[in-house]
Amino acid sequence: MLMLQILFWASVAAVVYHHALYPVALRLLARLRPALPVPPVPDAATLPVVTLVIPAYQEAAFIALKLRDCARLAYPRDRLHVIVACDGCTDGTGDLARAALASPDCAGLSAEVRAFPVNRGKVAVLNEVIASIPGGIVALSDASATLSADALMRAAAHFSRPEVGVVAGTYALKEAGSAGEAGYWAYQTAIKADEAALSAPFGVHGAFYLFRRELWAPLPGDTINDDVVLPMAIVAGGARAIYDVKIIATEEERSRRSQEFRRRVRISSGNVQQAVRLWRLADPRRPGLAFVFLSGKALRALVPVLLVVAFLSNLALAFAGIALYQLLLAGQVAFYLLAGVAMTHRGNLPRAARFAAYFVEGHAAGLVGGMRQIAGRDKGRWHRAGGAQP
Repeated sequence: MLMLQILFWASVAAVVYHHALYPVALRLLARLRPALPVPPVPDAATLPVVTLVIPAYQEAAFIALKLRDCARLAYPRDRLHVIVACDGCTDGTGDLARAALASPDCAGLSAEVRAFPVNRGKVAVLNEVIASIPGGIVALSDASATLSADALMRAAAHFSRPEVGVVAGTYALKEAGSAGEAGYWAYQTAIKADEAALSAPFGVHGAFYLFRRELWAPLPGDTINDDVVLPMAIVAGGARAIYDVKIIATEEERSRRSQEFRRRVRISSGNVQQAVRLWRLADPRRPGLAFVFLSGKALRALVPVLLVVAFLSNLALAFAGIALYQLLLAGQVAFYLLAGVAMTHRGNLPRAARFAAYFVEGHAAGLVGGMRQIAGRDKGRWHRAGGAQP
């Protein structure tokens, strides 16, 4: 019985720490660090050359909007080049991109469309395209994300510091697929801002981030969460990552509930993968980064398993006739039943029900994703979950 009790309380403690205590500790530590001022924007003559890469798969609904958005960015045209990398698109994304570039809205924008005939996966396309870029700053941005007009200028200011290797912005949803999704991204944005205050932002919002080309190394072809592995490999090499909340990428696509679950399964599979591949970040010589990696990313990959352990050990202890554990089991069952009802209910729900649904759905996706990663079923290719919704 003692071993079961240890398993139960250790699992519960780890889950509570990750979801409640870690964010509080992170916020307190962040407040102890003075904010790093944004350097002045360099003179136009010394601004870095930026190559903005838009990896695209079946983005017909958004590619024209994306290119018009690139054309309005406040950055010298002679220092910006845009590459649309079509990864085996069959919906006319490439043709629509060329038509948009020929329109008056994109006049003067230096851009090209690279159409790859076979869908090989995002990482394979990025490896090939980035390898062809001679130098300067590389920006990666989703086709369905629009950027704040001064995004490149603010990033250029940060890159004026030679120690900065990665710059990322914040992420906003034009329209959330659910209240839970909106809350999740608000939570993630706050976490990333606090991590950045410790000089340890772990991963970036993949909708838009930038890095120095000379610090980049090709990713393994099966990489899933490239927006974590790519920038954090640069950080592991000694460079600094900056998270600027005034650089905003707005997601124009509204996610569907089924699409959201599939996305979370894939991200969760990537969480397990990156926890293994980025173990060097648990370096005591960089305590802020090690704290964030172990408490935020590595532990996140374990939480779904810990929840299962907590439930099964609680079940065994309850059947042993211990009143405390019978009460705790009743609480767990009630929580999961509330989540189940909330996940099948489409109307307005109390906040507690929405939280339960998103928590359980997220960690169910985490369990599925972790099992897929261990079984070797995720190979880094991307697929749209249904039609895009502008």
